[in-house]
Amino acid sequence: MKVMIAAGGTGGHIYPALALADILKKKEPDSEIVFFGSGNRMEADVIPARGYRFFGRNMTGTNGGVKQKVKSVLSMASAYVYCRKLLKEEKPDICVGFGNYISVPLIIAAHQMHIPVMLHEANSYAGKANVFLRKQADAIVGCYESNLDQLGHEKTRILGNPSASQAAEVTFDPQTLKQYGLDPDKPFVVIMMGSLGSSSVSKVLDEACPLFDPDVQILIAAGKDNPYSFRYSGSGNIHIADYVNGQEMLKGCTLAVTRAGATTMAELGAIGCAAILIPSPYVPNNHQYFNAMELVKKDAAVLLEEKDLTAGKLAGLVNELVKDPGKLEAMRENAGKCGCTDAADKMIEWMQELVHNG
Repeated sequence: MKVMIAAGGTGGHIYPALALADILKKKEPDSEIVFFGSGNRMEADVIPARGYRFFGRNMTGTNGGVKQKVKSVLSMASAYVYCRKLLKEEKPDICVGFGNYISVPLIIAAHQMHIPVMLHEANSYAGKANVFLRKQADAIVGCYESNLDQLGHEKTRILGNPSASQAAEVTFDPQTLKQYGLDPDKPFVVIMMGSLGSSSVSKVLDEACPLFDPDVQILIAAGKDNPYSFRYSGSGNIHIADYVNGQEMLKGCTLAVTRAGATTMAELGAIGCAAILIPSPYVPNNHQYFNAMELVKKDAAVLLEEKDLTAGKLAGLVNELVKDPGKLEAMRENAGKCGCTDAADKMIEWMQELVHNG
């Protein structure tokens, strides 16, 4: 089976797509996978670095004024022509779109050329691109029951996020904590605000450092390109690193403090991790809030919105939870019940069905 995947823009679209590709290659070594995305965004570097062929075309989104929208339409039209040519040359058996405007030209071209199309929606509040493309799709994979009403019951199955399939297989070696200056024999709380970090949350974290319980180790992943510079020295029970292996830390920690992006939500469920969720308010449709509420409603996580975030509230909540092992264990069990650890396998089975049925 030859698969062309459209993915890009942010890690929330790229990493589930890569997870699906990795698992497909593992299950079917003879399969061929190629990617399409923007030629000037992170996917142009991340995807080829994982060993996959990548075709890039520069496109612009629709956010902004009239000029920006006109520019976007023109770039999409040009990308559509490019995608038709690309599909004729590559001849994939199926195309899979992981959302974002970057997927629009490829999915439309594939549909018009009678190539089976599958969409994946990772968020509880479906993105504009997938809502727009839903009529072009032969199959739609969602992660939340809310996706059924948003994208249509007839074509949509709630199978989950391929990132969860990878996260479920992660193992944790306590000795890896030594590289971050932590004691492998003591429990720890990990705080991660995404690969780029968050300057607004980092400032509050900095102020919260002296307020955390000194008996609990705190590992803060600041983010590689975070413009905020921590004043706290990172001594005592608190350790600050630019980057950590997120899945491994979620597997080993007592409690996690994270954003509520789609991939993180999938990983929390697959691993069964108790969490305090601080949704980013700077994303379209406030979708991270709705993602977070899916776990909060099931008593698998605690919500702390950024508008309510203070050093005292954050430290107080962390200190309260780490002193209540019964509560944490219940949260972990509830989170695990939300995990779709076979998402990739089920997606691949459905893809094969679509290809077989033409």
